[in-house]
Amino acid sequence: EFQHPLRKSLKRPDFLWKLSNIHLLNKYLYAVGEGRDRQIIEQIIQQFQEEIIPNLCKFRQSLNHGDFSHTNILVQPVHPSANHSNPTELQQDLDVSGLLDFSDMNYGYYVFDVAISIMYLMLGSNDPIGAGRHVLSGFESVIPLLPEEQDAIFLLVLCRFCQSLVMGRYNALLYPENAEYLLSTGRAGWKCLHQLWSLGKEAVGKIWFEAGKFQST
Repeated sequence: EFQHPLRKSLKRPDFLWKLSNIHLLNKYLYAVGEGRDRQIIEQIIQQFQEEIIPNLCKFRQSLNHGDFSHTNILVQPVHPSANHSNPTELQQDLDVSGLLDFSDMNYGYYVFDVAISIMYLMLGSNDPIGAGRHVLSGFESVIPLLPEEQDAIFLLVLCRFCQSLVMGRYNALLYPENAEYLLSTGRAGWKCLHQLWSLGKEAVGKIWFEAGKFQST
């Protein structure tokens, strides 16, 4: 329901990090080299064009934060009296208290931010595939996804991995002195991408959604 006179400026039709602009990665794929990684990314881009683009009209539009990474989410203890010397207790009793970094905001769809959040939270999880179940459970407790949005979430997560991994490789070529930071997502990201791709949509859907809830086409 957010309204602002300049809201239209956030449509950003040529913004590289807008999830619906996954096709813009094609000009940067050379940074990945030739091989299995590139083949997977090319197939994901093709699937997006064939399966997501025709169905975008069925998704609910919204403003997207666009970068729900673990480094942009602020948390605080649920109970102020929590024992701060006990990291286990803190991990169990934290609430989201704020967000950082609004430079990637764009006008898109609710499900885009869900997919972006799943992708980044997979990176720091001891159970990367299971992380998606927690994100979806929390989001749907407030805004249940439509069947079409549920059906798209697996591919959208793959798309965000592609964006981050390809641009990480590309920017590392441009700025080799900053390669350690630029390639940080890739340390766990390529493994997560391959794991999702190998498991496939149906198997991952059974993990992310309750039995019988996942809609598969």
